Amino acid sequence: MRRRRWLLAPALALALMIAAAAHAAVVQQGNLRITVLSQIKPFRLPRTGTAPIAVFVSGHVASVDGSTPPQLQSMTIDVNRHGLLQSEGLPTCPLAQIKTVSSSRALSLCKGALVGSGRFWASVVFPDQRPYPTRGKLLIFNGREHGAPVIYAHIFTTIPFATSFVIPFAMRHVSKGPYGTELTASLPRALGSWGFVDRIKLTLRRRYVAGGRHLSYFNAGCPAPAGTQSASFSLARASFGFEGQDPITLGVSKTCRVAG
Repeated sequence: MRRRRWLLAPALALALMIAAAAHAAVVQQGNLRITVLSQIKPFRLPRTGTAPIAVFVSGHVASVDGSTPPQLQSMTIDVNRHGLLQSEGLPTCPLAQIKTVSSSRALSLCKGALVGSGRFWASVVFPDQRPYPTRGKLLIFNGREHGAPVIYAHIFTTIPFATSFVIPFAMRHVSKGPYGTELTASLPRALGSWGFVDRIKLTLRRRYVAGGRHLSYFNAGCPAPAGTQSASFSLARASFGFEGQDPITLGVSKTCRVAG
């Protein structure tokens, strides 16, 4: 396979947007509040080049007064260029194979393309009824659409009945500025009027062997200037579009230490 490298895009639903230090980031606009807790391991990274990393993320969307929050309509995520997503030799998962199957079936069909997994909590919306809470499995797969790289977020639940959806995140290279990769997703296109995902927990990590070499899907470095042992930089910028509300945009900064 031809070698393909893309800047790091740590990952999905609310997760694919932010991978910051191990503390909560909170943004509130009116009655709507978004909370994200995330971490990258290892904390020490090479000054030049990159090293394999794991990304741990949890996110929660809620209303301050406890009412049902508006549906998340779209996401645009810009990720710093000091990360690297490397898919050389990694299998891809065709969307048609996992679109309407359970988590176990998706794994049996596309285990080689798996790059993350976790859990999600959501609310199913029925006409003239209160939202019905549900929860289930979240799987992240490496994929391609129209010759371009994508990330598929596969969600499956059996409550109140067996249902599965796939949220595609398109990836685009950005040539200027501090950010190098842009990810975009349309949730209504993927979920329809089914409901909304309001909480996730996710681990993004994949090491594999291709061409006799040990590789990692997620990689990052610490761009500290010469003579210093740490660096702070803008890691990600995310914009969320909610139904009936102005978009919410936030930026996340990260501090890293130089390995060795």
